[in-house]
Amino acid sequence: MQSVSIEAIKRDTGKNAARRLKKQGYIPGILYGKDMTENIPLAVEYNKFQRLLQQHGRNVLFNVIVDGSTHNAVVKEIQEDTLKGKIIHIDFQRVSMHEEIEATVPLKFEGIGLIESKGGIVQHQLWELTVESLPDKIPQEIVVDLSKLEIGDTLFVKDIQVPEGVKVIDDPDEIVVSVLAPRESEEEEAEEAAETEKEGEQ
Repeated sequence: MQSVSIEAIKRDTGKNAARRLKKQGYIPGILYGKDMTENIPLAVEYNKFQRLLQQHGRNVLFNVIVDGSTHNAVVKEIQEDTLKGKIIHIDFQRVSMHEEIEATVPLKFEGIGLIESKGGIVQHQLWELTVESLPDKIPQEIVVDLSKLEIGDTLFVKDIQVPEGVKVIDDPDEIVVSVLAPRESEEEEAEEAAETEKEGEQ
């Protein structure tokens, strides 16, 4: 996990204070967690935070600087305006660099084109993994090479290789990807269409 620094300001609580901050280009948030006697209401610059997310993804270790003190933290939750798609609140969780934490890591699939060139159809069941490790060991993404799969093959969670020091929490027998033959896919679509039509008649 990469680490980046972001400066934050302490903020007043309440809706009016939050509105003022948003107009000034800030996102309200809170810092809580490890060895803290009390939560810290804070705010960070909207454009800077969004830029860091775009560059590094959500699995980045933040050095949150508040009143001259630096806190190691991860983003626990981001709330967004469902209509505008803008970030409206952030939860930062302070962490210890010596204790493992849980995180969700996206899967990056490679080799899909090779499967399709063989006539196979990749059916995704899982797009991310839940892992546990020290904060600085959490990967930004986990690369999954599908190039060796053949039609009829299934890739399970237990088949995915993760970096050293990273433990997968998900069920090892959960399916990640299946490779279907075109005929199987067409039959499934036909069955689904028939079931949908039947439900509509009831």
